[in-house]
Amino acid sequence: MKFTQLLYKQHIGKAKRYVWQHQRERKIVVSKAEEILKSMKFIVQDATEFISNQSALHNSKMIENSIAVKESILDVNSKNYLTFEDHNVLQEGVPQALLLTKTVKLNNELPEKIQKLITDIPKNINNLSKRSVYTSMIYDAQQVKLSKLKDSDRPAWVFPRVYGITSTRKMQNLSKKFLQLCESLCGLNDAQYKSVIHDGLLSACIGKEDNFLKFSLKMDIMMMSSIPLAPIADVNMDNNFDVPDLYPLHYTIGLSRDKLDNIISSSKILYPLTMDSPFMNVHTIFINHNPEEVKNLTDLPVTEDQIHARSMIKSFGAAAICAQQKFGLSVKELPEPIVVQCIQSDGQNFHFSVYQLNTLDIDGKEGIKNFWWSEPSIKLYEQALYKNGQSCLEGYNSDVFKRYLAFYKNK
Repeated sequence: MKFTQLLYKQHIGKAKRYVWQHQRERKIVVSKAEEILKSMKFIVQDATEFISNQSALHNSKMIENSIAVKESILDVNSKNYLTFEDHNVLQEGVPQALLLTKTVKLNNELPEKIQKLITDIPKNINNLSKRSVYTSMIYDAQQVKLSKLKDSDRPAWVFPRVYGITSTRKMQNLSKKFLQLCESLCGLNDAQYKSVIHDGLLSACIGKEDNFLKFSLKMDIMMMSSIPLAPIADVNMDNNFDVPDLYPLHYTIGLSRDKLDNIISSSKILYPLTMDSPFMNVHTIFINHNPEEVKNLTDLPVTEDQIHARSMIKSFGAAAICAQQKFGLSVKELPEPIVVQCIQSDGQNFHFSVYQLNTLDIDGKEGIKNFWWSEPSIKLYEQALYKNGQSCLEGYNSDVFKRYLAFYKNK
């Protein structure tokens, strides 16, 4: 018996040729998309020019909008050159962060302006937000090795490796879905003034007394806006508030020291957007707290106070870099305050805060100070996992999405 070629009902090769022969005769319909985008002040570029220049962009090692710090800005007589990177935490938590940035914490809650925007949401919107939690925390297809399980009572016991979704992916997926839902609820009138950047790199150098501080930060998600956020409080209202005192400790405790040559070679003012971009203003930053990367120098567990301090330092860094881009590298007294909203999460716990940068003159404790509003962390859910082969979400808290929506609506 002779075996012949396996035949199908449709000849795949003929089907492909048929599609190519007929699709090539289609006429291109000119839409009004370009006119609509130009009316919204978006820059429209020819796709062929972008593709031809793509190889040159990948080969360039220098970011276009990065500004090298001149040596004249650095104080050569200074002895302390300190760096704060993305994985660092401050040893003394919030008090050290307040003293380091010359900031006062006004209230243990969000500003009244934002609290008024936190309202109840309809049941169908609540179901959509809960569905976003399901798809981000349970249904995602990522399966990688998670951190090793440890038992303090049995430190030598080796647990089986657990596979699942990383906290970074959970946080990024959930933030994207919540932002998409906020855009759908607010409509085009709000969305046209905002833009989203992923994995934005920020770097700034600021002097404080006889120390030189370099902030090298990464923002997982940055929501930019063409309209800056309005100041929340008056700049001169800080007369009744004092900066914390850490004596006998110094405010630079725990920061990494570096050499002047390394600071000069690596100190660039990095900002993810060029100066001519219409979305120059930072609106909200979304940062991930990964317990595997963010650690203490002493290997002690990171406390909630240190997590809140990390939110404040990142907010200060984003606001300071934005101010240097808008007003110049040597600016101290800002012409207008810069407000940045911050959301930090590990996928389950969320911390919401608002920072208002009033000055970059952070020497001493007198004069104009910066403001910070923060509230305690909120847990989104108690458990999100599979039980007996079925997805289970326990203890869902809708207050998290309400604050997302309030931050998005704030202007």
